[in-house]
Amino acid sequence: MALNAQGYFNCLKSYINTNHYGVHQPTSGEVVLEEKIFSEKTEKKQTIKLMASGELLVIKLDAKNNKGSSLPLFHFLDDNAKPWSKRCDFVIFNLRKNKLYVYCIEFKSETIPHDVTEQLEASMAWCKALHATVNAYTAKRTQLNVTKYVLSNHPNPTAYLDADGKYLLRDHTIRHYLYSEINGLALSDLENSNIEVIR
Repeated sequence: MALNAQGYFNCLKSYINTNHYGVHQPTSGEVVLEEKIFSEKTEKKQTIKLMASGELLVIKLDAKNNKGSSLPLFHFLDDNAKPWSKRCDFVIFNLRKNKLYVYCIEFKSETIPHDVTEQLEASMAWCKALHATVNAYTAKRTQLNVTKYVLSNHPNPTAYLDADGKYLLRDHTIRHYLYSEINGLALSDLENSNIEVIR
């Protein structure tokens, strides 16, 4: 049964394990994302704030348990070095103007490693798996509009980017932003012309 975007968003709020994976947002109209990154062999917290309209559901896909390790995404599958063990840092569901937008975001430090494409492709696969699971068990579905981003402090990322200096050479669907560029933007203003649609 096809639902409107609001109805499906309500389903996600009900079905996703937000006790473990949800990121509480302290201020309405704003998304705050915080992640530990490694910079020159030291660990530091990187925080960004994005303005947002509409309703939000923020998921920390690589959330750690109290032992400091990530739980398997699918407990019935072996998570040890399997493709589904890869994940990005955050997935944001934003209900805006009766459409459901999904933002997959990976935090990096001064490097853009080759496996970032695999992490973000895995996040797309997770969105498809979530969509298919909800549909299989409840027959509820709607269209998801998914975009992927990698954020970094790379001092000179041009070698990794296309001629316009925006998208990764290894995967044109992944938009790169420096933390200084993205901080303070609105979610709706994030630029990515490669929208992957899940129906």
